[in-house]
Amino acid sequence: MEIKFTIERTVDASKDVCLWNTWDHEHLFYVHQQFNSAKIIHENATSAVMETYIKIPFVPKYMRSIHCLFEIADRNVLVIDTMPFGIIAQVEMIYEVISEKKTKLINNYNLDVPFFFYPAKPIMKYFIQKWNNINWMEDMPLKLRRQKAVDLGFRDFRGIVGSENAPKQIVRLPIPRSKDSIINHGCSDSIAID
Repeated sequence: MEIKFTIERTVDASKDVCLWNTWDHEHLFYVHQQFNSAKIIHENATSAVMETYIKIPFVPKYMRSIHCLFEIADRNVLVIDTMPFGIIAQVEMIYEVISEKKTKLINNYNLDVPFFFYPAKPIMKYFIQKWNNINWMEDMPLKLRRQKAVDLGFRDFRGIVGSENAPKQIVRLPIPRSKDSIINHGCSDSIAID
């Protein structure tokens, strides 16, 4: 059985900044309290697969999940997560440009749940919305700082362009990270910075 719903939010950041945040896998470990760990299994220019350990609501336990991201039409993102009891969660993340520095994020949730979970639909929806709220609040300062960095001429992880007329920052996947990043886990196809 399917459970579908949508969560929409607006942020004072460009689509590229929002994409930068989505594809920056290291921040899962450092920014989001619900994640105990995140390790890259596979990554390339249009997809990433990670092993994560996420907090179970109301109990001090973590569950293992496979977290997958795929670039889809118009640079939007499809996220697929495994959950306990055979639940598969899909989130289509649409980044709608409102202006150069304002983006509407539309998350279309589709949960494939065993039939015996369907009566718990309101509870599941509540917990996912709560999870989304927490993630949103944890991500907000990071997105706003990233937008400021781009406004100041940030180009890549080697420095800044240093000019108000600097070329526009365009997110290129995968996002570079150091060779000894805490989330690298036998991922030979990730891009590391020097």
